[in-house]
Amino acid sequence: MSSLAEALDLRAEGIAADIWSPLREGEAQRAREADIRILDDAAEAPDDAARRDLGAGVYGLASPAGIRTTAVMTLTAEVIAVKTVTAGTGVSYGYTYRAPADTSIALVSIGYADGVPRLGSNTASARLAGATYPVVGRIAMDQLVLDIGAAHAEPGDLATVFGDASLGAPTAVEWGLRTRRPPLALTAGLGPRIVRTYAQ
Repeated sequence: MSSLAEALDLRAEGIAADIWSPLREGEAQRAREADIRILDDAAEAPDDAARRDLGAGVYGLASPAGIRTTAVMTLTAEVIAVKTVTAGTGVSYGYTYRAPADTSIALVSIGYADGVPRLGSNTASARLAGATYPVVGRIAMDQLVLDIGAAHAEPGDLATVFGDASLGAPTAVEWGLRTRRPPLALTAGLGPRIVRTYAQ
């Protein structure tokens, strides 16, 4: 966690697993009372890049000092509509994508107002119904569009924007590469409309 306050929020949600957090002066006693571990290495890291690696490692977005990590954050959003379109149909604002053949598109209820970078338009991907599909057209304020071909999907299905690669999801690291930003900045920039839930 990036702060003791975030770590305490997890404890309040019932997360009993080890939680590591950098501490500010005077916070050590509160951390001990909540059984929160001190990320001493963050204070000792020799430069800003090393500190970022340690922070990203907490979320499983990097492997500092050769430590094997697993992504701990999954971003999902609900499909709100599925449409069949014909070849040549333009998708989203400005029609920066036109369907190369008859296909189905899924509108997913998440967009740049939620912190999903617009640079993911026509470059990134998301997982839906057991497969990964491209994000097509411009990412809008409240939605993005997936070209799902002949796959079946329906409103209410959940699309995984990014998550654990071992489960077949695109990762935050891949989204970071597609949108030209560090994955830790991507995950930290997610907006307040996104509902946070915690599990262990």
